[in-house]
Amino acid sequence: MPVTVILEKCVDSRDCVSACAFNAIEVRNGKAVIFENCVDCDMCVRACPTQAIVSSTAPATARGGMLIADLAERSGIAALIERIAKNAGAASATARIDPADAGAAADAIAADAQTQGYRLVALPHSGAGPAIAARVAAKLGATLISGCEDLRTDDAGGWQATRLRYNGLVRVSTRAPAGRAVATLAPRRMTPFAAQPLEISSQAERVADAQPQPDQLARSIVAIAPDAPQDVAAAARAIARALGAALVDPGSLAGKNLSLKLYIAIGVSGSTEHNAAVRGAGTIVAVVSDQAAPVVQIADYALVGDVREHAQALLAALG
Repeated sequence: MPVTVILEKCVDSRDCVSACAFNAIEVRNGKAVIFENCVDCDMCVRACPTQAIVSSTAPATARGGMLIADLAERSGIAALIERIAKNAGAASATARIDPADAGAAADAIAADAQTQGYRLVALPHSGAGPAIAARVAAKLGATLISGCEDLRTDDAGGWQATRLRYNGLVRVSTRAPAGRAVATLAPRRMTPFAAQPLEISSQAERVADAQPQPDQLARSIVAIAPDAPQDVAAAARAIARALGAALVDPGSLAGKNLSLKLYIAIGVSGSTEHNAAVRGAGTIVAVVSDQAAPVVQIADYALVGDVREHAQALLAALG
């Protein structure tokens, strides 16, 4: 096994356990123990504060390489990630992806990241980037850090991010623990992106769309605001598919008396008529940008803040 532990240096910090995505390491009697299912990704090597874990392999990816996955022939994030990789003493790799099928793109990126052992996968915080990133993070069991203006590693191997909130009016500093991460970054100055396209599995043939279920008969409904951005609407559609729920315009619910098991409102403020129609649902989830939105008053769970980010996180949680 290429990864070994120098027992004299091991101080029971347990950072290595948190960093391992494969449950291949434990701390017993104050010392780290590596199991046979270790894939030599070197996340524990980078996370250990005392350099007690060492690896005999030294490819770029084993040092925690970083993958830049962008959507076009010009990139606004490549230069930033290359700088982050250089400062961290890691190599960076590039791949261009076709965003037409977010699920297939996420599968391809996750498979490549798993094979190569990338520590960071970076995508643009624009277009289909956030939706793809959420899926990749879910598949890898990685930390998702979205909407970053800047990103860097710290001395403990964790991630320090400056994230934009409220359409860029507020900047928030956050820290993610050591280990694999998937990040979306706000594009900066666009530069040529001469990356090879990442091969994506061909899509299964689509025979026909299922017939929509009438609202009155549906047990689960996802409502999406008519003016929602395209990526938010796409996430809502994917959530509805994952739950087997009907997808509706919230305006169509006024005047109805629905008996629902689950109701999810994405970007919907909630008029009096709308709230009266759905308030009898077993569980109501509201994804809104404004804490004062009327729908929050009837919600069992309210996700308040960046609707795009919350919708994509909800989709990622559904697998």
